[in-house]
Amino acid sequence: MLNRLAYRLLFAVCWIIGLLPHWFLYRVVVQFIYFILRHIVHYRQRVVRSNLSSSFPEKTASELRLIERKFYHNLAEYFIDAIDLASISRRALLRRTVWPQENCTETNRLIANRNWVALLAHFGSWEMMSAFGLHRDSSPMVSLYKPLNNKAFDLYFHKIRNRFAPRINSIPSKDLMRFYASHRSGIDGLPFCVALIADQHAPTDAQSEWVPFLGHPTVFFHGGEKLARKFSLPVFYVHVHKVSPGRYEQTFTQIWDGVSPTEDFAITRTYIAMLEEDIRRTPELWLWSHKRWKRRISGTAAREYNKKYGTNYPE
Repeated sequence: MLNRLAYRLLFAVCWIIGLLPHWFLYRVVVQFIYFILRHIVHYRQRVVRSNLSSSFPEKTASELRLIERKFYHNLAEYFIDAIDLASISRRALLRRTVWPQENCTETNRLIANRNWVALLAHFGSWEMMSAFGLHRDSSPMVSLYKPLNNKAFDLYFHKIRNRFAPRINSIPSKDLMRFYASHRSGIDGLPFCVALIADQHAPTDAQSEWVPFLGHPTVFFHGGEKLARKFSLPVFYVHVHKVSPGRYEQTFTQIWDGVSPTEDFAITRTYIAMLEEDIRRTPELWLWSHKRWKRRISGTAAREYNKKYGTNYPE
């Protein structure tokens, strides 16, 4: 009961804040949140600086501080985006998440009325990226999420991610295979997209594959690839370009057609390469406060990694 009351209060506050003018939210409130995050609470500053310096050893201290400032500003905008989603209209959300018609048409041609997989990342405003499911020519979208420990926030994010159902739906990651098996024929008779944020910190086991990512040996989730290979689904990478505060453009590049022979982990490797290219182009848009490399490679995995990629990580 207390969790639901906290959720209702949280949603009401966010709904009211979201009614404020766009210019005020993204010029005034964002600056306030930025100042709190970076200068008052120093939100995960050590993690951010460690991740940046180890990912871009070629950059100077001043260049790294510039990326850091831009990152915190973008993080503040993400918080506003998440608040705004409590009350934003469908029309306004479509205006702020642009999917160019030419790319939309080409993507739908490649999908050819099949279910498909879209691989995203913590890049740009990932809460708003699900809006491609609202575009007239697109498929309904099913996104995956990991439930939060804080029940009030978990209820809030579940609500904003499902406001525009059935065009946009959100389900727990653990329910993916069961959901897909019961919806293989589509949602409301339409083929649908399964959207996964695939750059989260992944657990390691004997089957894990370590790959270079921003100069670090890294393990990635490959649930999207497993789903695609099991059901022969086309796979696309979602490129995100920030147009202006609170406004993004997204385009899709096909990674796999769902038919051609492909080796294990090839889809995930292509996703990793595309993501790293986007991050190096606009690094401030990635989530640098995430403890992405808290587990280190060691032992047999380190020896195999060094042999494969010509590196010298300690075993």
